[in-house]
Formats: sequence, structure tokens, C-alpha cells
Amino acid sequence: MKPFSLALEWSTMKNGFYSMAMAMALAAARNLATAVGLATLCGLVQAQSLVELLQRTLQTHPAVMGQQSQRAVSAAELEFAHQQFYPTPSVSIEQVNAGSQDPSYLQSTTVKLFRLQQPLWTHGRLTAGVQKATANVEVSANGFDDIRQQLALRVIQSWADAYAADLKQVALQASVLTHERLQGQVTRRIAEGASAATERVLTDGRLAQTRAQLQSVAVQAETARLRLQQLAGATENMILQAETERVLVTESAAAALDAAKQRSPAIRRLRATVAVQEADVLERKADLLPELYARAEYQIGSTSISGAPDSQRIFVGLQSKFGAGLSSLAGVEASQGKVGVARAEVESAERTLAEQVLSDWAQIATLKVRQTELEESLQASRETAQAWDRQFLAGRKTWVEVMNMARELAQAETELADVRAVRVLVSWRLALYTQGLDGLLGGISTP
Repeated sequence: MKPFSLALEWSTMKNGFYSMAMAMALAAARNLATAVGLATLCGLVQAQSLVELLQRTLQTHPAVMGQQSQRAVSAAELEFAHQQFYPTPSVSIEQVNAGSQDPSYLQSTTVKLFRLQQPLWTHGRLTAGVQKATANVEVSANGFDDIRQQLALRVIQSWADAYAADLKQVALQASVLTHERLQGQVTRRIAEGASAATERVLTDGRLAQTRAQLQSVAVQAETARLRLQQLAGATENMILQAETERVLVTESAAAALDAAKQRSPAIRRLRATVAVQEADVLERKADLLPELYARAEYQIGSTSISGAPDSQRIFVGLQSKFGAGLSSLAGVEASQGKVGVARAEVESAERTLAEQVLSDWAQIATLKVRQTELEESLQASRETAQAWDRQFLAGRKTWVEVMNMARELAQAETELADVRAVRVLVSWRLALYTQGLDGLLGGISTP
């Protein structure tokens, strides 16, 4: 190898490698700033915070609108249950066309009858109906909060996926630049006879692999943004603002779990469902007993008495509704079984929530330490890569080792990107569980 070429290559490697990371970071920052600036000026893209995305989703998503309508339905059903305590009016007008020899209908052919029936004692059926409707109002209210929380979780998860993909794209773009530089270096060495052609084959393969990974991550970022657009009802492209870890008000895993259970709209909804089924049992049991009622009637006309005056009468009676066969008894048993099912669903929801909260708490306790260790490891990998590049030129490292170090550097950067995104994701999710949605939207971020 020519001395001048070796000296030139050494100088290029030494100066270029040390400044490469900073240059790529500055270039990426400039490109991002330019893209955001142009998009904002053109009115096509507006950088949005996670809180803004959450608010937009909760205001426009059709699932929220549907639950609002369901709340109105439940309120109307409660009013209907209260109205059952009042008398029931009815009007009937009958006209008969009987034969001339029919002894039952010899006089007036039209009879008007006005009735007013009041339940006096229903063995708790009407009260159970009000209790059932009241519990359904609670189900609808907590169902409304539950769907909002589920939508918020989906938005946070999609945002974290997009954020992680963006960080990975920056890392892989830097890795592509590194592999392109190494490709140019090995091409020059092959031309000068200092390297074998197989080293170019290895370099080309690694470069193609890195580009494929970059394309895959770009698709992941686009997919996450599409999910966010669908959730928020947006049609424009999205530039996401970086977010920081949320402040957690709880000091232990047990306290976090207690707060999450108290604030969980899903658990409250299921508990209200238990109350609905318990009231349904009371309602069905009351149907087995006779209902005491009073009825007032006013009749105009008579089919059997000529010139009969208008008549008034009052009845007191008992009425039973057993259903076909013994279906009422079967209905009671079915309702009691539904109570057991509803209680099991409450316990299942509590266990699922406990699993999620305790898992997130365990992660949040270690992610900060893990991020620090990965940052130190990444810095060490960068310094090692620089040293190995110099040692390769000195003949103490092989080209395979240089290429492996470039790949390990990219892997370390993408792993760090995952940790950063997961750290934000877990803290926001925990804040949502323990502080509630209103607390999350009104909270503050850590500096």
C-alpha cells in the first residue's frame, strides 16, 4: 500500500470518525427542524403534544359519542321505572255488530270504558325496578369513563410506538451513513489491493440489511401515526412532540394498586353490573307473588240494558304472573346465576388491573437505571468502534470485527430508543391508572 494513501486514509478515519456522531446528530436535527418548519408554514403539519392528542380523541371519537347517548338512554329508563308507581290509565271503545236474535247485545252497540289502575302492593317489584334502573345509570356512567380510559391507553400506546420508531429511524439513519462510509473505504482499499473482494461483499450485505431495518422502522412509524390519526379523527400528517416522564403521586406499588382500583372505571362499571343483576333477582322473585291493585272504571253505554245511565265502579283485586309453565322459577335461577357471573368478572378485572399496575411499577423502578447504563454502554461502544477502526488500519483488527462493531453500535442505539419510549409509556400509563384521566390531563411532566 502506498505511504501517502495510508496516511491520507488514517487522517480521514481519525478526524471523520470522532466527529461523525455529532455531525449526524446535527444533520438529523436540521432536517427535522426544516421539515417541521416547512410543514408548519404550509399549514400541512402541526406538532402536537400527547395531551392534545388525548383531548382531541376524547372529544371526537364516535365511541365516546355512543356512550354519551347510552347515558341518556339509562336516564330515561330510570324515569320510566319511577313512573311505574303512578296509576295506569286506559280507554277502550267497543262497537258490536250482533245479529237481531243475539240476546247478549240487544241495546246500545257502542260502549266506552275508562279505567285507572293503581298497584297497591307489589312485594318490592317496583322498588327493585328503580334499583335496577339506578344501577344501570351507574353502569352507563362508568362505561362512559371506561371507554375514555381505553381510548387514552390506545393513544398513549400508539404515541409511544411512533416515538420509539422515530428514535430508531435516527439511529438507523446514522448506521446507514456509517456503513456507506465503510463501503467507500473498503472499495478504495480493494482498488489499491489492500483488501480482499469478500470484504466488499460483507459490507454490501450489512448495508442492505441496515437499509431494510430502516425501511421496516419507517413503516412502523407510519403505522403508529395512522392509528393516531384514526383515534383522533385527524386527516393531516402528524409531527409529534417529545414527552417526558410523568410525575407519580404514589410512593409504593401497594399504594399505586389501591389508587388504581379506586379510580378504575371498568371495576366500578362491573360492580354496578352486579347491583343490576341483584335487583333483577328481587324483581323476578316479586313476580312470583300476587300483586294487590285497585281499579276505578267509568262506563258509558250498555249492550244489555236499554237507557242505562253512565256507571262508576271500583275494584280491588289480586293478580299473578307466573309465566308459561314454571318459567318464572327458571327466570329467578337464571338471574341468580348472572349475579355470580358478574361478581366473577369484578374479581377478574381486579386481577388484570393488579397485574398491569404491578408490572408497570416494577418496570418504572428499573427503566431509569437501565437507560443510564445503556447510555454509558453506548458511549463505550462508540469509543471502542473508533479504537477498532484505528487498530484495523494498523493491522491488529480484521474487517469483520470492524463491521460487527458497527452493527453492535446500531443495536445499542435502537435498544436505547426502546427504553426511552417505554419509560415514557409506562409512566403515562401508571399516571392514568393511579390519577385518573382528569388527573393525567391536568398533571405536569417531570423536568
